[in-house]
Amino acid sequence: MNPRNKGSRRGLVPVPGYYRWLAAAVVSAAVCAPVDHVSAASLVTKDTVSNREGALTGGARYTEDAGGHSGQAGDSAIDFGASGSGPIVVDDGAFLNVAAANDEMSFGFWTKKYDIAAGSAFWAISPASNNGQRGWQAHLPWSDSTIYFDTAGCCGANQRVSASITTFQPFNDSGLGQVWWQDWHYYVFSKKGGSKQIWIDGVLFLEQAEGAGALPTDFTKLMIGSDNVSGGLFHAVIDDFAVFSTQLTETDIQALAGGAKANSLAAETGLLAYWDFNDPPSEGQLISVSPAAGTTAAAPDLIQVVHIDGGIPWDQGNVSLKVDGATVVATVTKDGSKATVSFVPAKPFEIQSSHTAALSYPIAGGVKVLEWSFVVGPYTLDSVASRVGAMTGGSGFTLDAVGHTGAPGDRSVDFGRAGSGPVVVGDASFLNTATANDELTFAFWSKKYDIAAGSAFWAISPSSGQRGFQAHLPWSDNTVYFDSAGCCAAGQRISAGISTFQPYVDSGLDQAWWQDWHYYVFSQKQGNKQVWIDGVLFLQQEVGANTLPQDFTRLMIGSDNAGGGLFHALVDDFAVFSTQLAEADIQALAGGAKASSLAPETGLLAYFEFNDFPPAGLFSSIIPAPDALDALPNLIQVVHQQGAAGWDLSKVSLKLDGKVVAADVSLEEGKVTVKHVPAALLPAKSSHTVVLTYPSGADLLTKTWQFTVSDYTLDVLTQNLGVLRGAAKFSTDGGGRSGSPGDFSIDLGATQTGQGVDIIDASFMNEASANDEIAVGGWQKLYGIHDSAFFWGVSPTSNGGQRGFGTHAPWSNNNLYFDTAGCCAGDQRTTAAITAFAPYQEAGLGEAWWQDWHYVLFQKKGPTKEIWIDGQLFTTAQNTKILPVDFTRAFIGRDPVDANAAMQGLVDDVAVFKTALTEPDIILLASGALPTELASEVGLIAYWNFNDGGTAGVRLSVTRSGSKLNLSWTGGAAPYVVQHKANLSDAAWDTVTTTQTASASVDIQGATGFFRIVAQ
Repeated sequence: MNPRNKGSRRGLVPVPGYYRWLAAAVVSAAVCAPVDHVSAASLVTKDTVSNREGALTGGARYTEDAGGHSGQAGDSAIDFGASGSGPIVVDDGAFLNVAAANDEMSFGFWTKKYDIAAGSAFWAISPASNNGQRGWQAHLPWSDSTIYFDTAGCCGANQRVSASITTFQPFNDSGLGQVWWQDWHYYVFSKKGGSKQIWIDGVLFLEQAEGAGALPTDFTKLMIGSDNVSGGLFHAVIDDFAVFSTQLTETDIQALAGGAKANSLAAETGLLAYWDFNDPPSEGQLISVSPAAGTTAAAPDLIQVVHIDGGIPWDQGNVSLKVDGATVVATVTKDGSKATVSFVPAKPFEIQSSHTAALSYPIAGGVKVLEWSFVVGPYTLDSVASRVGAMTGGSGFTLDAVGHTGAPGDRSVDFGRAGSGPVVVGDASFLNTATANDELTFAFWSKKYDIAAGSAFWAISPSSGQRGFQAHLPWSDNTVYFDSAGCCAAGQRISAGISTFQPYVDSGLDQAWWQDWHYYVFSQKQGNKQVWIDGVLFLQQEVGANTLPQDFTRLMIGSDNAGGGLFHALVDDFAVFSTQLAEADIQALAGGAKASSLAPETGLLAYFEFNDFPPAGLFSSIIPAPDALDALPNLIQVVHQQGAAGWDLSKVSLKLDGKVVAADVSLEEGKVTVKHVPAALLPAKSSHTVVLTYPSGADLLTKTWQFTVSDYTLDVLTQNLGVLRGAAKFSTDGGGRSGSPGDFSIDLGATQTGQGVDIIDASFMNEASANDEIAVGGWQKLYGIHDSAFFWGVSPTSNGGQRGFGTHAPWSNNNLYFDTAGCCAGDQRTTAAITAFAPYQEAGLGEAWWQDWHYVLFQKKGPTKEIWIDGQLFTTAQNTKILPVDFTRAFIGRDPVDANAAMQGLVDDVAVFKTALTEPDIILLASGALPTELASEVGLIAYWNFNDGGTAGVRLSVTRSGSKLNLSWTGGAAPYVVQHKANLSDAAWDTVTTTQTASASVDIQGATGFFRIVAQ
């Protein structure tokens, strides 16, 4: 029996953006203020024509007053930020079809850009259009300085017009180069029949007189400030975004470029929508909250809220902060209408301590409270000035005696084999004390797992393009790079291959040399840069007059500034000096001396020893994570890194939903693991509470957390678990390949947010790969083609992103790729273009061919590899590299290397065989036979038919339109009861409504909570 078919038929879904009012509006100082939980709803802007809502997502916000293109009071715009955020999402994009039906439309708007990073100014989604449903889209510009304007797909001659901005005379005459983009300019993109135009500042920039294909008439959504494929965020400010049902005339365009409002033009222009962005919320805008609500890795030394004023400006007198119920002294600083509320505790909060912050601020007629909770993450303190180094991204303390000395009490920081972190020193202005004299030294011990590309440290200096003082140790080419005051010119960079270092050569260890402890020193003094290794000068160079910057703001140990470039290593005794160390001092440090033991003249500024592990120990991992919405249904596990007083294991117990459950408790290498595997899988979408009881000295403490199980599907042979990630969901009944009742598929969505089916344990593949033979097949039906994967088996020993078995069917270039045992050499890759497949050509459908169901199968037997489509051999090749035998995980519909390469479409009946199939069997499968109907000799070892989508009780779907939450569901029978509670820990569910239909609309007013449907 499927364990998911037990119990009441209920659907439970968390709804971000829903909050509860704890009290009525304030009428006097004695009455409690309403509490707004920090996960309050996204900002919304309204079109002045029809009140269509555009949701500001991803951090997009209104500018301050007068931040619009006119610079006048009352004029605001939308700021997507220097790194891009957003987009503005207009869910009701069907209004565009009014214009598209006549094959005529114009978009006009003002924008000023931070840079010309690749991104899209707008993207109107049309499912019938290829390349990411690209119905109407513009890159303004792409990173090559070219403006692209695509309609009805991309990128054929009848879809795309483009030109470099260098062909625009006003741009050339300005002499500003890329700085030109950083001022306001007015753009119009229009189409009428076969004609397309781009106008800039009232001047025609580019025209295609004829040949443009007709507009689609199935527009569903409009995104302003982003593409629909890979993020493609717009690094810009945008204002007065207007849509017209006609191709505007030169006169009208020049009027708009001269400052006229879109709604001042004649009615004949057909204004359909006009967002002037002059409707910021009256209460102002919350720009950032630190620590983030719900984080388990909060910094211990700062609580900060940044807000843009609304009707009532914030100041020191009308804003107050409570932490854990006690009022604290917070400072309010103002920069124009931007208020920053900051609180620095007298001493850092303890590691893994939980806290609640409540900020009271003024609103019309009273006071409102913004409340949120957080847990402090692990951190280390500099022994010189107690500066905090926050361990982020999973970095943490090693076990005892795993510091460079190996002695008890000596620890280091571990960034892990795959990289994690960095350790972040939030205020690195202390470095400027040294750089004012153009002198600085970083010194530390390190022991690496490998030589993957990454940074040992990165000190941020805005004047240096952020790279003020940085080292790759080494990069993946085995070269050590040392950059200062920017990168990568001769005056900034020195570098050398490690093979030039004689001790490395003499060791004969090659790359294994890095896997032992070595001491590194990077220093600069008045143009002289040095790199020392183990007390020996490795590299020295004069860099002339390129002085060190004096605007350092932040220091990261174990990462670059982009959050990537992670250091796969341990680091110990990280020290900063205000001088260039002498050889004698360097040799003393390399010999084991502590940085604090050197003479004061060396100018020790900071020293992170990583020995300040908390005596009570640390929780290293909690599975499922607290408040997780995508928890696994088959594992609850806690790992605790022991402190000075270890746990008495006999006193450890675990409760699930109030009942004591059996748990395995073990101690190994200083870590206690508490593990519970439920006898039956927890139901999909079910919510649970866990209580861990554990000893701390003479006391027994408890740790409580909640989680919600992800939706999932099971292999029909062995119940192997496939977790639905992102927006992936079961199709409606009959949405499987056969179309028959009871046949379901997985719908990965049309916007690359599905993220596929995550097969947690793919070790079953090793049974086949041990014989260098395997076949994987299934049905797929795509919304469109773009970068994506059909099936991906993860093998840690395989290169190309652990690509043990990687299949693209197809990639965005219409090629199918089949990679095994890595990528992308001749002994690993088989590939061909779909245009070489006769049935595809004969159909005459082009890319629309993919929008029907097709059966694809990829198989390998020895060196022979084949790709089959619809029962016909599509291509074959010889790839001699044998299959790996360390498969650990697999994905259906997702390429785990590229987060954006998620399939847009449906998949069904995915099966894995331990033999390469014969042509008759492949033809049977392509004709509709089920994998289980084949002879046992084919060796079926896994089969997901996705028909368990109909056995999980009520399945709830949610969409949002402004303050309305639209709920719809399948399963169960009327009457349906819609229930809600703000927190999973609340005792009771509140009934919202009872309905006879499988849908409801609820006015949420905007905040956080959970809904469920209780059906018969």
